Amino acid sequence: MMTMNVKDYLKIYDNFLDKNLCKEITKKLEKTDWQLHTFYQPHNGNFVSYDKELSIAYATEIPETLELHQKIWFAIEQYIVKDHDYMKGWYSGWNGYTQVRYNRYDADTQMKLHCDHIHSMFDGTRKGVPTLSILGALNDDYEGGEQIFWEQETIQPKAGQLMIFPSIFLYPHKVMSVTKGTRYSYVSWAW
Repeated sequence: MMTMNVKDYLKIYDNFLDKNLCKEITKKLEKTDWQLHTFYQPHNGNFVSYDKELSIAYATEIPETLELHQKIWFAIEQYIVKDHDYMKGWYSGWNGYTQVRYNRYDADTQMKLHCDHIHSMFDGTRKGVPTLSILGALNDDYEGGEQIFWEQETIQPKAGQLMIFPSIFLYPHKVMSVTKGTRYSYVSWAW
């Protein structure tokens, strides 16, 4: 039976990644080249960055990224086919999901309130709209950096945890400023 509560479609999977794998990826990310995160503004075609913005990297040179990509496929299947089995008769698949993007939040950085209705990932070759956001935590040895949904639901991600939720306006979220240490996570979007 389909639930009418939007919170029921935000799923958290504990121990999605082994903590040793998280540590190995994090160690390699410390040596990665990072760039400032930007938001795409479809109304004018510009990319903008805000104060205290996080850094991002695709880090395809990290061998564990391939393993992470494979695991994400199974997580999407878990979410759609098993956790929401009432959908499987009419929504049993997806067209693909994006390459993993790593996020780094140094002390005093954050991510502004937004929803993941991302336009810039579709370049003419890939067509569609993102339907699911897949967000994973790689460490938890920092302070601050809480994930806030709906301006009131606070989640403090734990290393190895994965969140999946719809990539639509009903799931506004932000990451509060990290106050100590560095927060590492990754994200992918299914369409």
